[in-house]
Amino acid sequence: MEIRKVQVTGGSSFVITLPKEWANSIDLKKNDPLGLVARPDGSLIITPPSRWESAVSTKVFDVDGDEDPVFLYRKMVGAYIAGFSVLEVRSQGKMPSSVRDVVSSLTQIAIGLEILEESEGHIILKDLIDPREMRFNKSIDRMRVLVANMLSDAFQALEDGDLEKIEDIISRDRDIDRLEWLISRQSNMAQRDPLISQKIGMPHMEVTANFTVGRILERVGDHAVHIAKNSRELIEAGVSIDVVQEISKAGDQSLSILSSAVDSWFNRDLHLANRTIEQIVSLVDACRNINRMAQEHEVEESIAISLIAGSIRRTGEYSADLAELVINTMME
Repeated sequence: MEIRKVQVTGGSSFVITLPKEWANSIDLKKNDPLGLVARPDGSLIITPPSRWESAVSTKVFDVDGDEDPVFLYRKMVGAYIAGFSVLEVRSQGKMPSSVRDVVSSLTQIAIGLEILEESEGHIILKDLIDPREMRFNKSIDRMRVLVANMLSDAFQALEDGDLEKIEDIISRDRDIDRLEWLISRQSNMAQRDPLISQKIGMPHMEVTANFTVGRILERVGDHAVHIAKNSRELIEAGVSIDVVQEISKAGDQSLSILSSAVDSWFNRDLHLANRTIEQIVSLVDACRNINRMAQEHEVEESIAISLIAGSIRRTGEYSADLAELVINTMME
C-alpha cells in the first residue's frame, strides 16, 4: 500500500497525486475522466473509463474438433455464472448439431440469456438482463417458495402414494438451479465491478452473504429431490404407514425450521435465528428414530428410509447454517 498526503488547493479542494505506474498502465492522459466510487466502509475506488463506459464482456468458445457436449455445457454455464455478457460459439465449418443442442439447453435454463445471432458456424448469446436492476431478495424469496413447496409436496406424495407428483417435484429442481445461477452471476459481477455493487446499494460483504443464502437453498432443493426419489422407492414397495407418519412428522419439523431460518434472514432477527438453531436437536432425534425403524425393513426399503431421514436432517442443518449466517452478518 502506498501512503500519500492530501493537499488542499484553492482553500477548499482536496487533491492527491496518483501513482505514476498505475497511470501509465492504463495509458492515462491529461484531462482523461476517472470514475470515483464511494464505498459504505469509507473507502474510495478510482476506476478508469474502460470499467464504466461499457459493461459488455465476451467469452468465445471454439468448437472445432471433438468437443464433448457435456464439457462444453459446463464451460458455458461457468462463463454465464462468471458474469460474461456475451457468449460466442464459433466453428470453422458447419456447427455440429450436438453443439446447437447445448446452446438451446442453456438458453432454456439460464435466466436472461438469449440467442442474438445465429448462422451455420456462428452463434452469439447475450444476457438481456441488467444485473443492477435485479434484487437478491426477490430471487431468494422465490427460491424459498419453490424449495418449501417441493419439500411439502414430497412428503404429501409419500402419504398419498402419488407417483405422478413425485416426478413433478423432480422436474421442478431446474427452477431452483436457474435462480441459484442468477444469484451466483449477480454476486460475481457485483464483487468484480464496484459500480454494480453501488447501484444495488449493497456492500461486498452483504453480496457474499446473499450468495451463501442462495447456495444453501439450492442444496436444500437437492435434498427435496432426494426425498422425492427415495419416496418413489417406498411407494412402489408399499412401506408401512407407521414409517410414513414418522417421516411426515419429521418433514413438517424440517419445513418449520427452514421457514424460520429464511424469515430470520429477511427480517434480520437475531432471536429468531437463535431459536431456529436450537430446534435442530429435536429434529436430529426424530431422524434417529426413523433410522431405527428402517432397520426393521428389507434392505432396499431400509436404505431408502435412511436416505430420506438423512435428507430431512440435512435440510434442518442447512437451515441452521442460514440462521448462523444471520447472526454472523449482524455481528459484522
